[in-house]
Amino acid sequence: MILAIAVIFDFSEKIDNFIDHQAPTNLIIKDYYINFIIHYGVVFSGLITFISVIFFTSRMSEKNEIIALYNNQISPSRILIPYLFSAIFIFIPNIYFQNSFLPSKNESRLKFENKYIRNKDVFRQKQLHKQINKNTHIFINNYDVKNQKGYKFDMQIFNKNQIVKKLSASTIIWDDTKLQWKINNYVEKKFNSDKQIASTTGSYKYLDIGTDPDQLFQQNRSIKSMNFYQLNNFISNEKEKGNEFLPIYQIEQNERFSYSFSIFIFTLLGFLISNKKNRGGLGYKLSTGIGLCFLYIFLMKFAVTFTINSNIPAILTVWSPNILFLLICVISFKRLT
Repeated sequence: MILAIAVIFDFSEKIDNFIDHQAPTNLIIKDYYINFIIHYGVVFSGLITFISVIFFTSRMSEKNEIIALYNNQISPSRILIPYLFSAIFIFIPNIYFQNSFLPSKNESRLKFENKYIRNKDVFRQKQLHKQINKNTHIFINNYDVKNQKGYKFDMQIFNKNQIVKKLSASTIIWDDTKLQWKINNYVEKKFNSDKQIASTTGSYKYLDIGTDPDQLFQQNRSIKSMNFYQLNNFISNEKEKGNEFLPIYQIEQNERFSYSFSIFIFTLLGFLISNKKNRGGLGYKLSTGIGLCFLYIFLMKFAVTFTINSNIPAILTVWSPNILFLLICVISFKRLT
């Protein structure tokens, strides 16, 4: 029901984009909305489980079934066992979906969004800086992603923190036939130990800088289509190169596990909210649950900004909402027992 409502709201918001870009109906259903349901069903499975636990347990408490269990000396810990088994049953496939199945489905959904809804890709990057290896840095003042062409190229090679070579060119463009970069109007300077400079110039030459256009400029959104192993290898490589977008990649890496682990937290929290009978009934408990869902999402989005803006490790910011809610669960459970 939650996903159906989400689809309705999303369709009403994007119907103008579908009409303006003449998106085929079969692609809207197959490439976008089926993958939309899979994506948000997996990502928010913890929150959906939370609402389900509240609904189920509230019905039991309203019919005095929870009270009957307590009167028969059955502890809350014993009652929670089937809940936790159910959480494990949801958690295991969720981990697989988050790290393997979902990335493959994201590819077609993101391509559809780019073509028929709105262009989320960056087609021009200013002040592009990339560390190719420990000793080599490149700078491109203006890079055209679509045409694989850069303007005002500069490459610096260091040895023991001393610059040994500097190569500057007016343009750099990828050659698909030679699988190399072609630089035009270049100036090459070599520095020796006595700080003397040997300079050469030329109209053009081909250059192997150890990276291709896909590696040179990695779209942030493309990481959502990488599986677990691809993402880990990609982050390891980019960490060595000093990629400025590394925090965004690490956020994605940690979110895949934190969202899945939240299934256990929300299962426990849902039981604690709804195991007692009160005047508000089911409506009050569901309202409380939905409010906590919004709070969790807000904290998740708010916390990751500290990683992006303040260089706080992603593992701390991404997991902080889970840690906070887990502490609330532990304290509430101790009061219950």
